[in-house]
Amino acid sequence: MNKESYLRELRTSLEGLPEKEKVEIVADYDEHFRAGSEEGKSEEEIARSLGNPRSIGRSFRIDSMIQETEGRSATAVLRAVFATLSLGFFNVVVVLGPFVGILAVVVSLWAVAASIGLSGLGVVLAVIAQPILPAYITTGGFHPVFLIFAGIGLAALGVLAGIGMWQLTKWVVRMIGKYVQFNVRIVSNRRG
Repeated sequence: MNKESYLRELRTSLEGLPEKEKVEIVADYDEHFRAGSEEGKSEEEIARSLGNPRSIGRSFRIDSMIQETEGRSATAVLRAVFATLSLGFFNVVVVLGPFVGILAVVVSLWAVAASIGLSGLGVVLAVIAQPILPAYITTGGFHPVFLIFAGIGLAALGVLAGIGMWQLTKWVVRMIGKYVQFNVRIVSNRRG
């Protein structure tokens, strides 16, 4: 593949990026061709060493998606993860595997935080409902005041766990974005 067809294919694969960004990327790869020709390499050798222009363009688009996600929703990171899978089978194992594992852990921790808070609420409601339904609800010999404070404590612990999970989830989303970005650069063998 010669320089002209390589840059044309790269330009086409950068669809969806802002024009200014496309011009900078193509100029950067044009510079690689110039530097390679000064070293005496042919255009075909330079094109081979730079890698597949479609994969490179795709990686820049994924990079752009990830940068858009900084400080944004987990949905945008999810789109970037699935876009990364289009770079090859290798990414199904290297990106999807850890992503699913981390997602399972985060969902489990959210479930724990919610269950702690709801159990505290349940204890308080049970103490309140016990005089009305004594045949169905027992306090197990504990004093009702103790159970109310224990329930309030559990509910508060659940709220704190929820706040902690919110912060952890934001951090995990950022780290997944950085991991996907790192993976895209390695898989596409992209310069810059």
